[in-house]
Amino acid sequence: MHATRLWAVICIIILRSGAALSQEAAQSKDTLYSMALVAGVAEMQKQWGYIDDGDNGSRVRTDYHHLIVRKKPEITDDLPSQSDEFHFDYLDDALLLGRYNKVKKGFSILEVHPIHDRGPTLKIHISQSWVESHQGHLSIEFPTGPTLNFASTASSKPT
Repeated sequence: MHATRLWAVICIIILRSGAALSQEAAQSKDTLYSMALVAGVAEMQKQWGYIDDGDNGSRVRTDYHHLIVRKKPEITDDLPSQSDEFHFDYLDDALLLGRYNKVKKGFSILEVHPIHDRGPTLKIHISQSWVESHQGHLSIEFPTGPTLNFASTASSKPT
């Protein structure tokens, strides 16, 4: 039986304030999502990369250097497909089901959730879920994963 994985990561990145923030709001949002995705995956790889989560061959083992991200156009369309260490493939639900039908095994995906504004802190949750198919329908298991916090202050230095 596959054990549920839970972990949390706190990553604080300081943003520029004032007019620059309001002028670059859309770009900053994409940058925050990109930073959250890469930081989240780096922590997942560090914490879980050595574990064979393939459940004795019944699932595809997670390769934290080449990951599938569930496509959400409003969030993922402008995210990079590559960072220094990681490669991301963005697949919509139809392509996820097609991939499952091809490999005939469950596999893990990442989901990038919308930014939640908590006053001076912005939170982005990156979840890892398992894709299965039941009677030809896509099934995504309950997600787990890190929540990344971004503080907005006058300083431009990360802490």
